[in-house]
Amino acid sequence: MINDRIIELTARKLADEATPAELEELNNYLLSHPEAAYYTEMLSQLWDGKPTTFTTDVSAAYLKHIARHQPNFNSGLADLHEMPKISRPTRYYRLLAAASIFLFIVGASIYLIPSRGKKTANDQKNMELIAANGERKKITLPDGTQIWLNSGSRLSYDSMKYNRDTRVVSLSGEAFFDVTKNKNKPFVIYTKKISIKVLGTAFNVKAYPGEKRTETTLLRGAIEFTDNNKPYQKIMLKPNEKIVLIEDSPGKTTLSKSIDRAKQQIPGQDINKNKLVIEEIQPVLIADKSYIEEVSWVENELVFQNETFEELIPKMERWFNVVIEVNNESIKQRHFSGVFHKESINEALYAMQIIRPFKYKISQNHVSIN
Repeated sequence: MINDRIIELTARKLADEATPAELEELNNYLLSHPEAAYYTEMLSQLWDGKPTTFTTDVSAAYLKHIARHQPNFNSGLADLHEMPKISRPTRYYRLLAAASIFLFIVGASIYLIPSRGKKTANDQKNMELIAANGERKKITLPDGTQIWLNSGSRLSYDSMKYNRDTRVVSLSGEAFFDVTKNKNKPFVIYTKKISIKVLGTAFNVKAYPGEKRTETTLLRGAIEFTDNNKPYQKIMLKPNEKIVLIEDSPGKTTLSKSIDRAKQQIPGQDINKNKLVIEEIQPVLIADKSYIEEVSWVENELVFQNETFEELIPKMERWFNVVIEVNNESIKQRHFSGVFHKESINEALYAMQIIRPFKYKISQNHVSIN
């Protein structure tokens, strides 16, 4: 086993008996197996006589070890019932004996002691990538697919299967995907409410937990959209189209908020349940500059047009990593349009209150608005 060889080489190094080739071999093992540093640290403490958590009777273990392997040792010991004086080479063998007992105990505990909170094999092979509030990340998957994660988002996939058997990821939050083409292995995204199947394309998915709107925006290529509650219903989206799943409360019909855009309601939807709406993507013009609102965050720009403060709160909380408390209901209904790029939360609020007056106070990551 590799660990046995690492222990042997470490003991030889501590005893000043390792050859240059063995030292190089040990270094290579430690580089490729960094977890083995635990063993080398334990052996170093035993060698230096420092206290360790290893409580086995090392002297007795040493004598038993010598008795079993005496033909292989040139110790010249006549009486195995007496502990020999410890010379450097003898300590080398004693160290190996102690390490052998130590590793036996550790190995047995892995199988015999009930684990608490120990990761399973499935946990170990599951890769999870997280962009916390206040940050955005760019990720490249093993097949070359590039993903941008927006604030407060996480993406996971099976690292043992991805690009071997399948190309499947799970998303919570928002991400922009630029998928590498592979006609034999479709790229599939699962969220809590929707699923998306593609071969190679660029698109955005917004699926934050707790929000009633789940959106998919297609820039190029083609995707197959599925409402998880209606898996039999497949919808093909064309470039420059956006599909919105709106979670309605019973007895209430909700339309897309951007009423100035072309809309198409999918036939067969129950007006008292979730609704699908297809919208055409239209650039947003703010301060004589054109933006694609749905994907502008990829360029670190938070774009909003004619949105109420109430609609902006969750976006700003994720973007600036703050908690916003509005104590005046009328302020929530005030509409804003603008672009945030490198502004701090203080600079952003200052600009907003000039347009629609309100008072605010910032304490660490908490914002109070009156």
